Amino acid sequence: MQNHKGKNNTTSFLLTLFSPFAGLVYCLSRWREPWAKNVFWLVCVYLGAIQVYWPEGTVLGIGADGGRYVLELMDMHGSGITLSQILGRYLIDQRTMDLYQPLITYFISRFTDNGHVLFAIYAFVFGFFYSRNIWYILEKLPNKKMGGLAIVVTLYFLVCPITSINGVRMWTATHVFVYGMMPYLLERDRTKIWWVLVTPLIHFSFLYVSIFALVYYFLPYRIKTNNRAVLSGAMLLFLFTLFINTLNLGSVNGILMELSPESYEERIDQYVSQDVLDMRMENKKMNNWYVAASGNIMHWSFCLLLIMAAPCLRRNFKDEKGLYNLCLFALLLGTFANIMALIPSGGRFQVLSNLFKVPLILLVAMSVSKTDNFRKFVNVALIVLLIPLVVETRKFLEYYSITLLFGNFITVFFWENNVPIIDIIKRIF
Repeated sequence: MQNHKGKNNTTSFLLTLFSPFAGLVYCLSRWREPWAKNVFWLVCVYLGAIQVYWPEGTVLGIGADGGRYVLELMDMHGSGITLSQILGRYLIDQRTMDLYQPLITYFISRFTDNGHVLFAIYAFVFGFFYSRNIWYILEKLPNKKMGGLAIVVTLYFLVCPITSINGVRMWTATHVFVYGMMPYLLERDRTKIWWVLVTPLIHFSFLYVSIFALVYYFLPYRIKTNNRAVLSGAMLLFLFTLFINTLNLGSVNGILMELSPESYEERIDQYVSQDVLDMRMENKKMNNWYVAASGNIMHWSFCLLLIMAAPCLRRNFKDEKGLYNLCLFALLLGTFANIMALIPSGGRFQVLSNLFKVPLILLVAMSVSKTDNFRKFVNVALIVLLIPLVVETRKFLEYYSITLLFGNFITVFFWENNVPIIDIIKRIF
């Protein structure tokens, strides 16, 4: 049996090296195998290496963050910048708010100015936390057929997917935070909680989320698991913030300035101001209508399912302290995300919030009877969740060319294609 498992392990890795797309299909079809998450991680590295950060017909550095990261790599490679200067930007003159991305870019720039190498390294780190977070939940699902819940599982993959390395700072911090926090919530496992403290080094905004998590961590455990009044209060807060439409940005700016280190002041002003809000509102008008509709459907569906999950917990999981803990944290983090969503760029915390909502929804829905009211409500929600599933899949195809289907770890060195698959589909149809 051991030899058979080892053979499967070797076969899956060799298959992925010569055909990452086939390896992806194979590992997802056998996701309960112990090697599956590592094969998925390897696929993530390949997807990073081939990501279209500079679409054909555009100018490098114009548009998504990825192009600017590559320009920074080229600049570092051609200059005599030193490690002490990089650290000085962060520690002394505080021109850089995040340490992770500049350090990675600096070390890669010592060897190459190739953007695909940079993104492969970004994906190596991101893919580790991403694969571990996904499989941590998958491995906890009951061993039975998913049925329609496969839609929710797929959306869990797409909430913060590998394409997010285009904005590597925010989204790597997001998965690192989940990696540290989720085991504590479900199993009271403290061995990874320190990862939460690392996240502000990856993206400065996680200072506030880390403080929130630490306050939650030091609450008495019985409050987080056995107190219905606390859960009900968190539910009311969550419902209240769902329907807040405006915030006084000047007041928010002032509060954040008072609570934050002095070095944060300039960056806060860049993110929390009326001018930035007006600019983002204009940019939103330029987006396709179905992108906004998909985001709203996913947001409201997950919020409603979270609200429905709480009474289901009281009916069916009275002794499941981990699920109560996760539910309370999801409600409180959701409250924080609802408030932050009203300031420019703050909507990104909804992604972090969803990475706690969706596991709760899955764990509860997979464990209750199909006749339970919560499961029935989930089945109805699956119909509308097909819309964001299609839209998120379409967005995924904007970042990869046909090398996704036909390339491998050998062709990546000489075959570069910057025409996204979605552009090819548009030309055909």
